[in-house]
This record gives sequence, C-alpha cells and structure tokens, in this order.
Amino acid sequence: MKRFIFFAMLIGLSACEFYYTDPVYSPRDRVLGRYEVEEYSETYNSFLRYTIWIERSSRGNDAIWLDNFYDVNLRVRGTVNFDKITIPKQTVNGFEVEGVGTIHGNTINLAYRVRDFSTNQRTDFLNAVALRYY
Repeated sequence: MKRFIFFAMLIGLSACEFYYTDPVYSPRDRVLGRYEVEEYSETYNSFLRYTIWIERSSRGNDAIWLDNFYDVNLRVRGTVNFDKITIPKQTVNGFEVEGVGTIHGNTINLAYRVRDFSTNQRTDFLNAVALRYY
C-alpha cells in the first residue's frame, strides 16, 4: 500500500507544470523620485543647493525627465543605461545643456555644461551630487 501511495504521488507531481516569469524591470525605475542636489560651478567657483525631480518619459523605456534642472525650472530629457545617465545636447528655454552621470545606490553624480543664450555669458561647467530624498 505504501508503494502504491508513493507511486501515485510520483505520477501526480510529474503532471504539475511550474511557470516562472521574469518581472518586467526598467533601469530607470530605480532613479525616479525627488533629489536634493549640491551643485558646484567650476566656471564661477560657487556652490548651489536645490531640488530636482526625475520622472518617466514616454519617449522610451530608458527615457527620463529631469525637472528643475540647473535650478532655473528647466525640464531636461535624459536616458538611463545600467548605471549611467546621459543628457544629450539639447536647447531648452534658451539654455543649451548636455552631460553625463553615474548612479550609485540612491546617489547620482553628474557632470554637465550649461550655456545661457539669453545673457550670452560663458559656458558654465558643473559637477553635482544628487541624493534621493525619501
């Protein structure tokens, strides 16, 4: 009788199918949120602190928006690829912007340049550390 039960269980379990599905994950999801930014201008030798928001963009699975960029209410587009952020060259509200960044946990390090066409000042070269605010 014990052999029959063991044999019946063996046949019953072999009929089961297990399905495993990988969760859909976008690399940009880990950078979405509010960040406190400490920005250093190499051009003007000055520090500035402000807040930015990183949001999803509908332009692709890796596309993001950086709101309040450069603390002048710019909405700049970027892309996330693994641990890197790229801000392609773009002109927004009279500012030309481009740069790159790296992601380390809840911190983003950015290096970028900004040129203000409205005042014709020289190009501002900047480094910034953005810390996610929970």
